[in-house]
Amino acid sequence: MSLEENKALVRRFVEEVQNQHNLAALDELLSPDFVDHSGTTSPPNLEGTKAFFAMMFTAFPDMRFEIRLQLAEGDKVMTYKTFHGT
Repeated sequence: MSLEENKALVRRFVEEVQNQHNLAALDELLSPDFVDHSGTTSPPNLEGTKAFFAMMFTAFPDMRFEIRLQLAEGDKVMTYKTFHGT
């Protein structure tokens, strides 16, 4: 994938999962053998990620993220974003 395609994939994750609270999108965006190395999910896999976001959506029902900056190099994308929620 190109740098722009990688950045678009991350933007889709932010918009569909984090902003629209669409857990089903995770099945399309993450591989079934996905491993989360962030330390925020338990277990650190697709199902753990779904559980983490379900908890976040309950805690912050108006949660949304605003992308401020994205940088890409190789197969890595860094996204600087602002979290909004009450």
